[in-house]
Amino acid sequence: MTQPVRALDDIRILDLTHFYNGPYATLTLSFLGAEVIKVEPPGRGEQARALYKAPGAALGLPFAMMNSNKRSITLNIKSEHGKEIFKRLVSRIDVLVENFSPGTMNALGLGHESLMALNPRLIYATGTGYGLTGPYKSYPAFDPVVQAMGGVLGVSGEASGPPMKAGPAIVDILGGIHLAAGILAAIRERDRTGKGLLVEVSLHDTVIPTLTTHVGAYFGLGLRQLRNGNRAPGAAVAPYNVYPARDGYVLILGGDDPRWARLCALMGRPELARDPRFSSLSARVENQDALDRAIGEWTATVAKEELMRMLNENDIFCGVVKDLPEVMSDLHLHERGMLREIEHPAHGPVTVFTSPLRLHGEPAEIRSPSPALGADNEEFYAAELGLTREEIAGLRDRGII
Repeated sequence: MTQPVRALDDIRILDLTHFYNGPYATLTLSFLGAEVIKVEPPGRGEQARALYKAPGAALGLPFAMMNSNKRSITLNIKSEHGKEIFKRLVSRIDVLVENFSPGTMNALGLGHESLMALNPRLIYATGTGYGLTGPYKSYPAFDPVVQAMGGVLGVSGEASGPPMKAGPAIVDILGGIHLAAGILAAIRERDRTGKGLLVEVSLHDTVIPTLTTHVGAYFGLGLRQLRNGNRAPGAAVAPYNVYPARDGYVLILGGDDPRWARLCALMGRPELARDPRFSSLSARVENQDALDRAIGEWTATVAKEELMRMLNENDIFCGVVKDLPEVMSDLHLHERGMLREIEHPAHGPVTVFTSPLRLHGEPAEIRSPSPALGADNEEFYAAELGLTREEIAGLRDRGII
């Protein structure tokens, strides 16, 4: 095993983000080696610290998963003294990341123009719901709200039922990925010009490319009913569904004729490949109910892992429908280093994710668990600003840190 590649080990980031969108962007950069200093309000810290917190627990697990490799300092940037301290810190870092509502930082006198005038090399990155411009810019945003406004709900759910959101926080994570990519591009641009720049990513913008298949089906093929449950968008491909196994469910996609023929052979019913109802893609689409019944009668008699083995060996696209405990204990993900069990001071042994990015083929490195609120106050303020213990204690007593 080679040493982990820390491509950003000379990059310092002030992280003012909260919940998932912004924290995932800075988490991604931390796995690339950046030093991330999380700036949190004194007393309560970032709101996600309390998110899904078990009774008696010191910290919610989502915060622990989103904030590995980061340091935590507290600072009240609404106070005048806090603003002055913040500006001193901004002059010493490379990137500032925030995902407040548009206008929040400007109202504090800490908008991108004033901070970039203070530090011309500063990369100011902001994650917003709908962007800094446009008719929606002032709308409050939340992952499922943006899913609704961005078309995800409109194409999700059963044809006979209401629109349905995606289960995971896909928009927040998409926003975080794009924000991290924008920051990386800005770093490259600054390498050439020596000047910082503003990076803006809207959650609403990031979800639009996910609709590519549906846009193609609607405008390209004229298919008007795109909300189709687990079946193909616009009912354009069959078989394409989730089927019962003896001990769970499995997703099977076998739309082309050769795969359909191999699936029929596995089912012990090769004659179905020649059945006029199923012998062509258009016929299978027309007769999906009968098709799904025939497949489901077979899959229900076989264990899901055995189905996975047989279907993969015959090059038929498939996947076991895994529940959360199965995913978090997945041997493949643990062997690749995407999931790791760490000892967390607030949780004990806990499994957290790393990063999908692999440099030099090596998995991402967890250098430290998510920090306690203000854990780095003394060391950081002393090292960065030369503050004494007495000065740091005074700032704490006055609610500034």
